[in-house]
Amino acid sequence: MDDCLSSAFDQDLPEDEYEVVYADNASTDGAAAYVRDNFPRVRIVQFDRNWGFAAGNNRAVLKTSGEWIVFLNQDTVCARSWLRELLAAVESSPEIMAGHANVIHPWYTDFSGLASRAKSANAYTPVLARWGYLRYRNLGELAVPVDVTILSGAALALRRSAIQDLTYVFDEDFWAYAEDWDLGFRLLSLGHRCVLAPRATVYHLYTAKTGLKWANWIGTMRNLRNRYIAFYKVSTEREFAALGALLTMGSPWNAFEFGLKLHEKIFFAAVLVPTTVVAAGAAMVAIGRFSGKRREILSRRSGEARSILSRIWRG
Repeated sequence: MDDCLSSAFDQDLPEDEYEVVYADNASTDGAAAYVRDNFPRVRIVQFDRNWGFAAGNNRAVLKTSGEWIVFLNQDTVCARSWLRELLAAVESSPEIMAGHANVIHPWYTDFSGLASRAKSANAYTPVLARWGYLRYRNLGELAVPVDVTILSGAALALRRSAIQDLTYVFDEDFWAYAEDWDLGFRLLSLGHRCVLAPRATVYHLYTAKTGLKWANWIGTMRNLRNRYIAFYKVSTEREFAALGALLTMGSPWNAFEFGLKLHEKIFFAAVLVPTTVVAAGAAMVAIGRFSGKRREILSRRSGEARSILSRIWRG
């Protein structure tokens, strides 16, 4: 958290052009007090209970006032030009309602620039493969924003005016995981653009949790369950049948996308087979709670917007 907040303040923008809000989900480790003592410029929003990632961020948004709201995970470190480049990308067209940074994960070669907070020469973004699994693509050197189908919530900018169109930012029924996918899908369904800001470099200190722990399994299962629901909310019955089948078949291949050793990839892929089946069942059980939201989204789906299925299949 120290490095994250320090890098968020050490930006090549004037101090009066942005504010930093720290949302504390009822932490018990003294984090809020630490931030208050060591980062006096931070505006602290402290909750009396753990609302989860989605609801916690939604409540934090109510305490902000800028035209752009930027969500930043605490396990990130930002390059000095990150915020300026991110805003330049998302403000390049009025059709763009959201965009994520060039998030550098530990298994990328460019992660070596973390120590100096260097701007990455290459642009990386998560994409949905045709067979329903998440891929991390290196797009090489890019100077202009690139349209994306899914958003990465680790470092994400959202135009405030989009909230009225969306009615809510993150779906609080997700609690955590895949709420960024859901946000991007809904924006695209309404005819808006979501982009990658290729020069806005953020280092994400994330590693896949492959240990045989109950908490890891629950987190993975919830992530997959929420992906099914995110697809469901923006799809017709036929589209969802195809998307659900692709996600079920493709999920185990996610194990090959996190820079793991070969034996870890094989083991994780094997574990993902039954986990995906359980997640699909959990999604079917929970899906009724989202039918009203789905009807509203489909009733407003832009005629010019391609379906999520079409976007994935066409690449």
